[in-house]
Amino acid sequence: MVKVALVTGAAGDIGAAISVRLARDGVRVVAADRDGEGAEKTAAVVRAAGGDAVAAEYDQTARPSVERLFAGLGRLDICVANAGYGRFGSVLEQDFEVWRRHVEVNLNGTFLVCQSAARKMVEGGAGGALVINASTAALRSCTLFSGYAASKAGAEMLARCLADELGPYGIRVNTVCPGVIETSMTDGLLGADGMRELVSAETPLARTGRPEEIANVVAFLAGDEAAYVTGAALLADGGQTLRGFPRWFVNEGAEWRLITERDTTKWPARNRTT
Repeated sequence: MVKVALVTGAAGDIGAAISVRLARDGVRVVAADRDGEGAEKTAAVVRAAGGDAVAAEYDQTARPSVERLFAGLGRLDICVANAGYGRFGSVLEQDFEVWRRHVEVNLNGTFLVCQSAARKMVEGGAGGALVINASTAALRSCTLFSGYAASKAGAEMLARCLADELGPYGIRVNTVCPGVIETSMTDGLLGADGMRELVSAETPLARTGRPEEIANVVAFLAGDEAAYVTGAALLADGGQTLRGFPRWFVNEGAEWRLITERDTTKWPARNRTT
């Protein structure tokens, strides 16, 4: 029987890559996103590549919307909770609504999706796999990214708790923790003067990651080859966190600014940490 996977945040670069990768393995994909047109674009890319995919529009910060999404699903074998939200901002100046948005999308929304997916899988009686896309920021402090880091850390712990409780039902739950990946979300940061080179210099593999590389990790965790893997947080960061989280900002005179090429003598790439 053909497996069915729900991929949230499917309109984004990583979500689209995950959708294509799972379809390549013969999985039928439901590409879901609050951006309905973007979700349909991803589904069309999957179909053009010979895969099987449909699109669904939903908002994971609204429980009724999540319930409608799952009510429209039949069989569900894999759920990839990939949707996320992130904005930079200092703790002293962080607007509470921006903080709240991080929690609503990255933690509360991920909980609603995973809970609904788990219920569907328990009902089906055949087990399944949940994969949460977190971040290296879930494991290490991240300057000017407190809302994102805290909410992603919560999602990573949620995965462990789910793995503990859902194991008896044959449901595995794991987390992938990407490092700096080349996406539209990181374009602004990596496009700054010398930033891509600095981030690469801090990474043992000497480069940033690609969405397809995260998709490969997700496919492994969701697939049968990882049948005895649950409760794991798998780093996919090129070794970035071996040296601490990449330092992107420096504080001068109580003001934060992006590190540039001229800062490398003060902050040697191999030693910079937050």
